[in-house]
Amino acid sequence: MPQITKALTLNDLPAPPPGKTGWPWTEQSELVDEQVLDGSEYLRISIVTPSYNQGQFIEEAIRSVLLQGYPNLEYIIIDGGSTDNTIEIIKKYEGFLAYWVSEKDEGQSHGINKGFHRATGDLVGWQNSDDFYYPSVFFKAAVKSKHFSDYAVFYGTKTYLNLEDQGAFTEDINMSDFDLLKMIPHSNMSNQSMFFRRKVFQEGNFLDQSFNHCMDIEFFWRLIERGYKFKFVPELKGCYRLHENCKGQSDNNSYLSDILKIHERIYLNKNFKPAVRKKAWQSLRASCLNLYAKSRLPEFRKRCKRLWELSDFDANNLMLLDFEIIGKYLLSLCGNSFLQQIRHYKSTLLTQRKS
Repeated sequence: MPQITKALTLNDLPAPPPGKTGWPWTEQSELVDEQVLDGSEYLRISIVTPSYNQGQFIEEAIRSVLLQGYPNLEYIIIDGGSTDNTIEIIKKYEGFLAYWVSEKDEGQSHGINKGFHRATGDLVGWQNSDDFYYPSVFFKAAVKSKHFSDYAVFYGTKTYLNLEDQGAFTEDINMSDFDLLKMIPHSNMSNQSMFFRRKVFQEGNFLDQSFNHCMDIEFFWRLIERGYKFKFVPELKGCYRLHENCKGQSDNNSYLSDILKIHERIYLNKNFKPAVRKKAWQSLRASCLNLYAKSRLPEFRKRCKRLWELSDFDANNLMLLDFEIIGKYLLSLCGNSFLQQIRHYKSTLLTQRKS
């Protein structure tokens, strides 16, 4: 199947569906008119799109890749066996794809890894089938990678497209310069606007398929632990679509489980600065107290015990003397009914003081 060796335009692609206008339907990226990068030929960029039953969105993702105006592109789509109209749309664009397959796999991470193994680009990115790139991102990524040759990962900014809020766009305020403290509790980088040098995968780094939700965040932290350098490039921009069936909306329990595993690992890693480990601990502690506030007492006690196990890892950790956690743990043993009485009593006292 073909590599893309020229900048594609709207005239090269199939017509968009009726009623679709704007980027990337009736608008394209600005062409660079055979401009070269530092006197050398264009770096090859590989994009991997995992997909499964996202037929209502995948065409926008595909067009946002193909209409980048970038003349050395390898596009790979790994479908997990969709049963909606996804395959029909992929076939509509298969003349522009280096490779695509539709077959049952072991989940999103497995599909992405299959694509990473096939990618031959100097820079490799992945864009989910329900998300998309903004115009002219690839050229900017290639330029930055030439200027900052000692960096392995380039990431930019992200917007949210909320379909449950009349299609409103919102900037993700977490995106920022590389700072480990800003990656906890929520990551300040996103695959929607990220490119990896191929050496990352050549050196054996792939997504951990045991993570169901936060495979991207776990991957970022693992690369950081292994010494890869990250460069923030604000001009790189992608969009994360919020809708009823996206993972960010439908699988919060899985998200929390994954995040706790990541933050435990950060806390246990003594190679990180104390401030980073402390913030990871604070996240773990906050999730524990949240269970108490929601009266999920068996889960709360289980998390308490896990916190104490982690504290034992570092005998100098003052968290061993966390009297608030200890006190709440003892109160939880009295049961929900007793806790509700205590909370009602405190609420009554507070009301009386205000009056």
